Amino acid sequence: MTIQDSMQAEVAARYQPGFELPVFAKLVTQQVIDAYAEASGDFNPIHVDPDYAANGPFGQTIAHGLMTLAYAARMLNDWSDGGFDETGEIEVAFVGPVFAGDTIEVSAVVDELVMRGGRTNARCNLVCRCGERKILAGTVYQPVENKEVG
Repeated sequence: MTIQDSMQAEVAARYQPGFELPVFAKLVTQQVIDAYAEASGDFNPIHVDPDYAANGPFGQTIAHGLMTLAYAARMLNDWSDGGFDETGEIEVAFVGPVFAGDTIEVSAVVDELVMRGGRTNARCNLVCRCGERKILAGTVYQPVENKEVG
């Protein structure tokens, strides 16, 4: 087996049903939340004002939902060698808050290969958790053409 054959086999294995994507974990601090607010321009006080947030529904500041989604996208891009940014699709529901001090863990498993938009896609079940709390759940579709799968 050549090095190229070995690399193609490794890539193909990543898209097979049952493959577990490497978990991505990130500690979220108030500093990280504030930096995301600066980058995104979203200064909603529920995210950046501890005094305001203390009287809100969560009793403290919460991270931006799209920041959580960005961590998921990072993991998906690592798995797909950057292909997720170019051709991936994602359907998600935000189901819980992320607090300063939480560690987000993003995980996904390839569920099956499906046809979508005339192309073969790896469909993945995606979950983000903070400890036992689920904070985001969804489905990912990543085209796998030229990956020699199936």
